[in-house]
Amino acid sequence: MLKLLHLADVHLGKPFQMLGAQGAAQRRALEETFVRAVDLAIAKQVHVVLIAGDLFDSPRSSPALVDLAERELRRLDDRGIWVGLVAGNHDAAPDGFVGGSHRLREAGLHVVLFGRAVESHAVPALDLTITGCSADPGTPASPLSGWPRQRSTRFAVGVTHGSVYRGGQVEGSAAMHPQEIRDLGLDYLALGDWHSASEVVPPPAPAWYAGSPELLAYDQEGAGHVLMIEVAAPGQATVTPVRIGRRQYKRMEIDAGTADEVGLRKTLEDAGDPEAVCDVLLTGVVPVDRVVNTAAIEREYADRFFRLRVQSKVQLWLDDEQLSRLPADSVLGRFVRLMRARLAEADQLQRPALEEALQVGVALLQGQEILA
Repeated sequence: MLKLLHLADVHLGKPFQMLGAQGAAQRRALEETFVRAVDLAIAKQVHVVLIAGDLFDSPRSSPALVDLAERELRRLDDRGIWVGLVAGNHDAAPDGFVGGSHRLREAGLHVVLFGRAVESHAVPALDLTITGCSADPGTPASPLSGWPRQRSTRFAVGVTHGSVYRGGQVEGSAAMHPQEIRDLGLDYLALGDWHSASEVVPPPAPAWYAGSPELLAYDQEGAGHVLMIEVAAPGQATVTPVRIGRRQYKRMEIDAGTADEVGLRKTLEDAGDPEAVCDVLLTGVVPVDRVVNTAAIEREYADRFFRLRVQSKVQLWLDDEQLSRLPADSVLGRFVRLMRARLAEADQLQRPALEEALQVGVALLQGQEILA
């Protein structure tokens, strides 16, 4: 059985401006998570680690980060674990290899670096061929152009970095098409670029994005994994996502029209997690005297999360006095008069829906965003 670990989009050195003072802590988390990925590969005794691009956030990484990467690759080499490494769109140097490749090559004979040209590397001891190529930003061709369609070994896997075709979202000649992937007939294709773990093509020629092993963006869901792959026989791969990331993203939408501030505070207390980046969105229609001070809530509960952001998309419920003060000769004022006339004629069953329609209509005419 062939055992692989698929890792991608680590982005060592990413600045994390959106996290402010906590950016440095998240940069350290990326480094620690990369080390945990290597620890996992060693503990699981995998045969090959496939790193599908953007190990670094830039082709000009600091010497300290290149030292870290070389040290961890050397740990794999010392245990006879092969590494197939390609550059992504963030860390590709002008020569087509990952930035710092001159140092990473010193990690050992089991470390194979792929540039922009398609290459295949045979590993006779595993009866395996690894094919790969790095990202080539701006090229009009798919990263899979020119890949071999025939295998000379029992197992064949690939590694590259780029976008897969998604109708209406990612199109054009530079996108990898699922049929193109299937035609390669690989036992597994390791992809980088998409930051959430996701299957692209199912067996018998599976292709996956591993996603980033640690949180990279404020609202990123699906991050925090590497993929463990076991290939029992050609065309028989099983893929298992393994969570190794430290941070995670949470998103909560709270209807402020039905939950008062006490309920909001209770929700935040229950959800508190010092490793979570949390988005809270307040929605609904509320009276003026129940509008929540989101900035104050953020400050009060900031220490319960790694990062907390509270946003309000509530619509204000205007009482009769407030509605009556709207200019009578405006579109808004005329709308209010027409709706009030309909309310006066409505029965008790119709009134709740008409009252809500009045408030929503006023909010729309005032340019507010209405969330369903």
